[in-house]
Amino acid sequence: MSVVKLPDKGELDKLVANLTLHLGRKVSQQDVLTACIRLASTHLEELERFFGKIKPLSKTRVAEILKMGEDFEYVTKGTIDEDLYGDGT
Repeated sequence: MSVVKLPDKGELDKLVANLTLHLGRKVSQQDVLTACIRLASTHLEELERFFGKIKPLSKTRVAEILKMGEDFEYVTKGTIDEDLYGDGT
């Protein structure tokens, strides 16, 4: 489970309350956030418009970036912190 900090938790509370009224049953904050993430994933263009001040990548560039993912077969010797920062000695 992750901790998510919200600038205005009241908005989430209002959304949960409205859904509870409309559905006639209690809906948890976790369920609402999960549903919002799934909905946003299937409506990515609308989410992009919400963050519209950022210049979007072209669909071609997005495809290029997604194809670049590789498995470099990097094997860690311990924890990732040790690999990145050393063993502290």
